[in-house]
Amino acid sequence: MALAVLRLALLLLAVTFAGPLFRRFSKYKTPFCYRYQLPGCPRDFNPVCGTDMITYPNECTLCMKIRESGQNIKILRRGPC
Repeated sequence: MALAVLRLALLLLAVTFAGPLFRRFSKYKTPFCYRYQLPGCPRDFNPVCGTDMITYPNECTLCMKIRESGQNIKILRRGPC
């Protein structure tokens, strides 16, 4: 029983710390959409290029597009496409 609990704890630790590690080595970056609450976005201009090859004024507007369309759009790079 104790061995099973130890295995479960190690698995949870591995999943918790491996997620950011895999994201770091990914070719495209996942936008942090949890930061932005609807119904609007800030008006700051910090363009991002989405994997759909559209330049969005900022990460929040990219997240709004993801929510509206249901597409899995990533950040290709910071700045215009």
